Amino acid sequence: MAYTQEISRHNKACFLFLLDQSYSMEEPLGISQNRKCDELAAALNGWLQNMAIRASGDQGIKDWMDIGVFGYRTDSNGTPIIESALKGSLGGRAIVSISEIGMNPIRIDRRMQVIPDEETGELLQVPCEVPIWVDPVAEGGTPMCHMFYHAHELLSVWIQNHPYSFPPVVVHITDGESQDGDPLPYARALTSLTTHDGNVLLLNCHLSMAAADSFMFPPSPVGLPDAFAAHLFEMSSVLPEPFFQHALMEGFPLQPGARGMAFNADMVCLIQFLNMGTQAAPGLR
Repeated sequence: MAYTQEISRHNKACFLFLLDQSYSMEEPLGISQNRKCDELAAALNGWLQNMAIRASGDQGIKDWMDIGVFGYRTDSNGTPIIESALKGSLGGRAIVSISEIGMNPIRIDRRMQVIPDEETGELLQVPCEVPIWVDPVAEGGTPMCHMFYHAHELLSVWIQNHPYSFPPVVVHITDGESQDGDPLPYARALTSLTTHDGNVLLLNCHLSMAAADSFMFPPSPVGLPDAFAAHLFEMSSVLPEPFFQHALMEGFPLQPGARGMAFNADMVCLIQFLNMGTQAAPGLR
């Protein structure tokens, strides 16, 4: 039965994040006043922090997963830029271990967090330290095909070195259509890669500036608002049984054939999507 390999030091997981960094990511996310690129960076930094904490134990951070974070955009001449979004000592590295992530944030930001007082219920502002690995970027166009092609090259090598691992999970987050051709053949080539435990999983999340209904894990393209949403649906993997059951336990009203896709996502949907799409693998729950 596929997608059942336990994640461990010997059979690591791999999560690859593909981030749209085009100019339209300057737009606000949903009904908020915050830019899409800022909210995306905040959500991803939170995910990286949570994974580093969960991997921590008495012996330090366990090396049970590899992570790649890539941004894609074009320069002023329209030339694609595909590069790691990790900076500092991890800059230029394609895929790094969770232990390297945990020990090498770019910096630690100090922010105010609002929490309720346990005795009075009054909301209090409390300073907290937030590790940062990814900064927001928004410029140029959307070379989606180039990004999927590069992801295929990266994961082909990773799978050769980890043939018995749980299949890599690719989380692609965008706010618009590809500007360098039809990405569907590239997405299908990516999901045709396999370990002994199944095919690479591709999860697609579309960020919206509109106060519109979101579509989470649809079972068919019927009812999706436009052709772009239907195209994103076709690129997305059908949720394997462990992911399907985990989503049901998390309260998502899924139907058979549900795909790893979110459309018109706001910040709440984005965080739900990141958590559900990456924590359903065996050993990460």
